[in-house]
Amino acid sequence: MSMVDFVDNYNFEVQNEVHNMHWHSYQISILLLINFHHNRTPDLYDENSRNLTKYHFYISDDHKHDSEFVQHGLKLHWQYMVEIGYSTQWHWVLNDKCTSQFKSNRP
Repeated sequence: MSMVDFVDNYNFEVQNEVHNMHWHSYQISILLLINFHHNRTPDLYDENSRNLTKYHFYISDDHKHDSEFVQHGLKLHWQYMVEIGYSTQWHWVLNDKCTSQFKSNRP
C-alpha cells in the first residue's frame, strides 16, 4: 500500500539576497510517496519490525503538478520495487483525490 501526494513547492532563497532577487526565486516540486509493506525478515521479538515504511521523494522543476508527473513518479517507484525483488498481486495507492492529478482520464 502506498500514499502519494505533492508537498508544497520548495523555494530556494539566498540568505543575503539583493533586492532584485526577492522577485526571482527558483522553485521545485516534490512528490512524496510513502510505501508500507511487510518485512520479509522480521525480528521475532519485536512487533514493530513486521511492517516497513519507506519514504520516496521525486523532485522536479516542473510546477504543473499534473498527472504526467504523478505517473512518472509511480513508474519510477514500481521499477524500484521490482529491483529490490518485491512482487505483489495488489498495490493500493491512496491519495487526496485531486482531479487534475489522480481522478482525470489520464491516470
